[in-house]
Amino acid sequence: MLVPVTLKTRRRTYWILFGISVAMSLAGAIFAVLLAASKSVPIFLIERGIYAVHPFLKLRPTSLTLSIVDALALSFFAAAAGAFILRTFRKTVSAEIFFFALWLTTLSFESLRLVHLFLAARGASDLALALIDKSYLCARILGFILIFVSGLYASGMRNERHFSILAICAGIAIALISSLPVNTGIWEWNLMFKVGYGNLIEGFSMAIIFITIIDYLIAVRVRGDKSYYLTALGIAMVMWGAHFASLDWSPLLSLSSLAVMSAGCVLYIWKLHTFYLWQ
Repeated sequence: MLVPVTLKTRRRTYWILFGISVAMSLAGAIFAVLLAASKSVPIFLIERGIYAVHPFLKLRPTSLTLSIVDALALSFFAAAAGAFILRTFRKTVSAEIFFFALWLTTLSFESLRLVHLFLAARGASDLALALIDKSYLCARILGFILIFVSGLYASGMRNERHFSILAICAGIAIALISSLPVNTGIWEWNLMFKVGYGNLIEGFSMAIIFITIIDYLIAVRVRGDKSYYLTALGIAMVMWGAHFASLDWSPLLSLSSLAVMSAGCVLYIWKLHTFYLWQ
């Protein structure tokens, strides 16, 4: 945690984060194939009341197909964006990007949704499934905290002990998750068990998104560069897109969310790289 965050350390960290995202994406792809090949999964979902057909154009994708596509798309997006950061930030330093890259890695844990469903359909114990649920939710909450820290750096924070801050964020996320009950047997549309205090978690997530956007808008005055308006727009597009794409509500919402998220990511990384390139 006290390792100095040099350019070399950042590059090594980005490579590690990229590797984790790729591993989670590959794991998600494997379980997606297993789920698609299992005829018992749709029956399993029908029995639990979370199976539907979504009329879309001339297609009729099922809720299972939509969930698989959304989980894989988010996970592979994390890996692709990580590769984009590796290619772009070779000699430029940005604390905002550092914590954004950490958030991307937590996003790759969307593939755990597929693992959860596969194990549940195969008769795994509620204890094992609850552990996956808490791991998934811990990754989500940690991601929101990390993106919030990214906004703090944009608005003027100058603490260089990034790994210490990461450890504190992880500790907070674990502490929050340890106190949340998992309603085993009660399923959500995202293929996970329902977690207690769901409205509170949703409110926390929305508040983090709004505060982070405001932080990036504040950066316009703090940094003295109006390009941060576009950076704020980019982070808003990424966060809202990722949020709605993870809900699995409809094919149209998922497609539009993924498109907005991808465009926002390119805008965000490009504008930050341009800003730091001339510092």
